[in-house]
Amino acid sequence: MPISGILVPLDGAGIAASVLPTVASLARPIRAAVHLFAAVDLQKREIPSLYYSDNADDRPDPATPPPDTAPLNPSNARTSGTEVRRRVERARAYLAALATPLQASGIESSYKAHAGDPMTDIVKLARRKHFGLIALSPHSRYAIGRGLGSVTDRVLHSSPIPVLVTPPQADPTLNAADRAIQTVIVALDGSRAAEAALGPGSQIAEASDAQLLLLRAIGGRARETAWGEGAERVGRDIDADFRGATTRYMNDVAERIGPPSSTAIGSEDEVSEILGASESLPSSLIVMVAQGQSGITKWRLGSITDRIIRQSKRPVIVVPSAMQQRRQVAG
Repeated sequence: MPISGILVPLDGAGIAASVLPTVASLARPIRAAVHLFAAVDLQKREIPSLYYSDNADDRPDPATPPPDTAPLNPSNARTSGTEVRRRVERARAYLAALATPLQASGIESSYKAHAGDPMTDIVKLARRKHFGLIALSPHSRYAIGRGLGSVTDRVLHSSPIPVLVTPPQADPTLNAADRAIQTVIVALDGSRAAEAALGPGSQIAEASDAQLLLLRAIGGRARETAWGEGAERVGRDIDADFRGATTRYMNDVAERIGPPSSTAIGSEDEVSEILGASESLPSSLIVMVAQGQSGITKWRLGSITDRIIRQSKRPVIVVPSAMQQRRQVAG
């Protein structure tokens, strides 16, 4: 499904909004609308950037938030009701301030804030409104790195649509709002499942007039699998056979996609090849599927996708596996 809308959950921390320049660099060429969203979790301390003065002139810049306030006291219903309204209104003001420059740059944008559970509401909203992409920053309070159960990790587990994750040390050339993506790297593993990344990768590359690089690593686990399958063959060069079969497969995919795509086959393991290619190419974006022949069935530390998200210096779009999409539709 083409990406026509991008959902951007924000938690109020200024650093979380660092995803927006990358979102803008995607939204402009593909003409996608951007929807900013905040689910105000009332069981947690107030999001710092939402703690604005009642006087609009005194409100701080979102990048320099004041200290947190305490969680709501559910035993005082009257106070809690007033506080809920206050926090939601301030969340709306925060989102409106971020939407204004997007609108000024010609990007269709909207925003919404309400009280609720971030993880549940993000996935529900994405499914109900038919967004094509969710964009999250691992810097935010929704971040990877807070341990199992963090909102970003859980959204990656359960999202029925692709998820964009921007890295802690994002490429400044890509994060500059006026710089376009120059290279889209689609990571393949030889399976049909992994080819689900070709759709969004091709759309972004074509709209951005960027190079589309189809990358297949044949070292590491891929080589071990090939040797295991060829163990019964005697007197044949398994490595040569594997590289030959991979070359034919990549050429076939490139022919199906059409120009201006190009292919690359790396001899190292998947993580090394994908990260190495992204760092050597200008303003690159990685697109990959959460599950393919490599057997990435769980979001766990050590999985290929998880390691790339945590180590990449460039943005990564993770496309859900067909199994994950079916599970979400059924649910």
